[in-house]
Amino acid sequence: MNNLLKTKRVKMTVAMISSYLSILIFVACVEDPEINPFGECGGPQKVNATGLNLFYEPYNNNQYANETDTVRVENFGIYLRIDSEPLADASYPTSSFPGKAYALSCAPNLDFQNITSISITLLAPYGGKAAGTNITSLVTTHEDVKLSDLREFKHSMGQYKLTVNLIPENNSQLKTRTVLKLKNGTDKIIESTSPVLLTN
Repeated sequence: MNNLLKTKRVKMTVAMISSYLSILIFVACVEDPEINPFGECGGPQKVNATGLNLFYEPYNNNQYANETDTVRVENFGIYLRIDSEPLADASYPTSSFPGKAYALSCAPNLDFQNITSISITLLAPYGGKAAGTNITSLVTTHEDVKLSDLREFKHSMGQYKLTVNLIPENNSQLKTRTVLKLKNGTDKIIESTSPVLLTN
């Protein structure tokens, strides 16, 4: 009986030590100290914007639609993605344990430090507006904020779903120049053409 109790105690002690060591190793492997590995997400990471891209829905066969595709307007969507890099002084203590671990439920939480504004100009007629028209005030984000009013880039995922509040003509394409204006006075510019849009 005594031997059985001793065996149970040894097993319980070993299990407790193993659990404790597992927790220590798992937490030590988390690279970002603002992320709670057990599910809670921390504060935003300070980053600088380095560029931008536009992507068009629908997304089929692991790729976005491009200017050679033809899509129905109800299936059409636009995503603006801002490329970023961590600030040079945003250093984190390194762990002596190998590997990386992250809270799987956490979406990107970025605090852009260097963005002044984003603007969009038509390169060709669209929805009754002439080429050269600044349509920034006619574009809204997924949070129903006009792009012209977007000045706060904290707690960002680095991606915005955009809606252009213009009605396209049948067989038309949205051709735009998008400008990401940075606080150092430089601009990141992309020109982009949507798929051909079918309205009927």
